[in-house]
Amino acid sequence: MTGGTVIVGASLAGLRTAQHLRALGYADPVTLVGAEPHLPYDRPPLSKQVLLGEWPASRTHLVTEGQLAELRVDARLGAAATGLDRDRRLLTLADGGLIPYDFLVVATGSRPRELPAPNGGPHVHTLRTLDDARLIAARLGPGRRLVVIGAGFIGCEVACAAVARGTTVTLVSREPALLPQFGPDVSSYLARLHRDAGVRLLLDAHVRSVGPAG
Repeated sequence: MTGGTVIVGASLAGLRTAQHLRALGYADPVTLVGAEPHLPYDRPPLSKQVLLGEWPASRTHLVTEGQLAELRVDARLGAAATGLDRDRRLLTLADGGLIPYDFLVVATGSRPRELPAPNGGPHVHTLRTLDDARLIAARLGPGRRLVVIGAGFIGCEVACAAVARGTTVTLVSREPALLPQFGPDVSSYLARLHRDAGVRLLLDAHVRSVGPAG
């Protein structure tokens, strides 16, 4: 029995790999391994529609259980990959399970940059997963204060969504201008939009530490 193709990462890239394999006529087993318990979902709405409360979590799903079954994809969700034996072609899961493979695709994506120490705590969050978005969304609203560290696309979208829900928002960027890659005119325009919406901008600011308010 062949181990077929094992895809590590059950987000958009992993799902599309499985779909294209079947579309190309690949008939061997396909296993999709994901650390999160959720069906593959779309990430861009997390910093927009989910934070705004406009979409339920289920609307971000890219596929249903039935569609995965039709594709003959064995989805191992909620099972993080922790090790790899390339000689024996075995993938190890966090629960101790082993998955043999003939071909392995790594589609795990990127991780957010960690904040300077001290890090963590009940009031410090990272936005990458569906659970992250739901937790942050539940804490937004009038009377709440939010500091967003990082003013790229995601940071700007989080700031917009939060201020739209009545949260007091400060957006911190180490760059001297907002999204400077688009040039000074666009950068100034975007900065003006944020300020007009009520977002406080701290530009050319470098975060040294994160801790409780003093």
